[in-house]
Amino acid sequence: MVKTNKVESSIRVLDKSLEVFSLFTVLISVTLAVFSVVFRYLFDISFQIIEEICRYSIIYGVFAYIGPLIKKNEHLKMDLIQNFLKGKVKHYNDLLISIILFASFVFICWSSVNWSISLLNMNLMTDSGIVLMFIPALAIPLGMFFSCIYSFLKIIEDFDKIRLYKSEV
Repeated sequence: MVKTNKVESSIRVLDKSLEVFSLFTVLISVTLAVFSVVFRYLFDISFQIIEEICRYSIIYGVFAYIGPLIKKNEHLKMDLIQNFLKGKVKHYNDLLISIILFASFVFICWSSVNWSISLLNMNLMTDSGIVLMFIPALAIPLGMFFSCIYSFLKIIEDFDKIRLYKSEV
């Protein structure tokens, strides 16, 4: 459990900063959406860039908070099987899920980096024609990078739980 406590304490600042960032992006999106509606219905003016910023700020917030959800064990998994498992098998199932998550995030991170670089090389623009498509696409590799970190920490935590369980039995 000592390693688990060290991992928990060392990642607290990152947790808080990603949470604040995600809340900030949601606040930006909601604020700009309200302004967009006011401009559209009161002044009959519509700005495509404002709608894009709303959309992409939500995307950044969602991808940034994937990692902390993994730490809270609130990621997508099959709880039905988890509820039936007991003892050592449950801990090994947690470890297997963490390893699969880590491998998936590494693959998605690698693929999204390549995709983002190709978007940058093509100078592809968003619908507004103002923003390079690379900028909103960058949310995916950044989110997957943090997800890799958190899922790797989860693997360490699961190994520690298995070791603790073996010492108790």
